[in-house]
Amino acid sequence: MIYSHFWKSDHMIVQKITLTHPLSRLMMSTTIASMAGQVYSILLPLLVLEVTSSTVAVTIAIAAERATMLLQPLIGPFLDRANWKYVLLFADFARFLCFLLLSIFAVNGQISLLLICIISMCIGFAGQFYQGAQFTAIPHLVADRQLHFANSLESAIFQLTIVIGPSIGGIFLLFFSIHYSLIAVCGLSLLAVWLVLLLPYEQQTTSSRTFSISQYIHELREGFSFIYQQKEIWYTNLISLISNFGIQFLIVLLVIYVNQLTKDPLLLGIVLSSGGIGAILGTSLGFFADRFSTYKQILFAAKVIGGLSIICVGLTDTIWLAACFNMIGTAAAGAVNPIIKTIRQRYTPRHLLGRVQSTSRFITFTLLPVASVCAGFLSEWIGIGGTILIGGCVASISGLLVYKLPQKL
Repeated sequence: MIYSHFWKSDHMIVQKITLTHPLSRLMMSTTIASMAGQVYSILLPLLVLEVTSSTVAVTIAIAAERATMLLQPLIGPFLDRANWKYVLLFADFARFLCFLLLSIFAVNGQISLLLICIISMCIGFAGQFYQGAQFTAIPHLVADRQLHFANSLESAIFQLTIVIGPSIGGIFLLFFSIHYSLIAVCGLSLLAVWLVLLLPYEQQTTSSRTFSISQYIHELREGFSFIYQQKEIWYTNLISLISNFGIQFLIVLLVIYVNQLTKDPLLLGIVLSSGGIGAILGTSLGFFADRFSTYKQILFAAKVIGGLSIICVGLTDTIWLAACFNMIGTAAAGAVNPIIKTIRQRYTPRHLLGRVQSTSRFITFTLLPVASVCAGFLSEWIGIGGTILIGGCVASISGLLVYKLPQKL
């Protein structure tokens, strides 16, 4: 079945996005949740190293969380039927319980790699529901012509948490142990639950069809079929698949790599926060760049520059140069992320938004567990710097697929 992106009403009232706009209220409720996740992303590798003293074990724990992305297509039909506010609430509360359980075991000295992997998988699974619900909500809150601005705003706020989160994590580690820092993450995630409860608006259920296994399978197929037929979405997904595989090498090893360059936990947080600063700059640049360039041109430039920056990170042993190159790479990613989301939303009917987002994330992130494990073994074989360099080469190659996108994009 062929769909047109003109399904969306052109008569939807364009309301100026202010602090009282429903979108702003949604962003407030998700900012705290993202911040908690960023702090946890620093604590997780250090916690695993404390338990196992193994780089491979760190990548295995991260891979366990990423492995939940393989289940994303299965939740798509549920997202298209469910109230997005309730889904956000479920995801935030589930992550709070996971953080709480992990902190209790850590403080009592009963932590193990297996327990960390199981809890990481639960956190990752809740995150899939969370991301899908947030993506589905935005087209319901703004007009079509505001989608790019809304996605840029969402991406900028998320990247701001990347700046603040690692710095907060570094401050926690400066004054507290890893175990008690986890308790602080629990507090942040509980605050996120409270903010979702305060949201004053709700989405009506988008589907009243009777649920059945056969209908569920049909809806799964419908999502995959639509993505393949819509070439704008299909090729951007393939580009992201290759790029994310290479970037994952840097992501899983960056904390360990920077930790080798400096033993100062506060400096560690600040250096990692530089990535968030770059992402905010990239998001802002991407928002204005689409007025002067096509999406296709922006995607190509960002993928090539991002890959080269990762290569430079792997080649340097100076912490401030690593921070600068990391900032450039995240700026490139920040410019691309809102564009990819806007393409998906603009060319997708509302009744397919949940399935398209979940299935697209499955396609683009399906190799992340493999990339995480490969990065771990390669780092043991050729070193962390060489492994990051290989990841940068893979990320750069993804730019070649941009020319498969339709010329009109």
